Amino acid sequence: MRPDEARGAGAGVYDAAAAGEFGMPEGSARRLEAACDALIEGLRQARAAGVELTEVSGFSELPSGRSLARGFEDKGARYREVLAGLQEAALRLKAGYLAAANLFDEADAANRAALRIAADELDEL
Repeated sequence: MRPDEARGAGAGVYDAAAAGEFGMPEGSARRLEAACDALIEGLRQARAAGVELTEVSGFSELPSGRSLARGFEDKGARYREVLAGLQEAALRLKAGYLAAANLFDEADAANRAALRIAADELDEL
């Protein structure tokens, strides 16, 4: 699943919960929240470590070396972009699960966190 598809799925879970079409017990929502939190943290760590992938050196100053460095830097940036999208998607799923248990204040906080990640990613472009 691509990050954009996952974000859409997360938003759909939230929308269904807000409309009363999807619900779950609080305990189930808390377990899913914990799983999402673990995923989000792992993605955050991978994204932080990926900064090195966007700062490529060691290629010669020949045009082919500069081209290779630029290509690897672009791949590193895309990697970090995908990880940010997956973080956003996991936060939107977390929001949906919390909303399904009528924990709307916490669900809204998760949605705000997802928006912050999206905004941060735009700032990095």
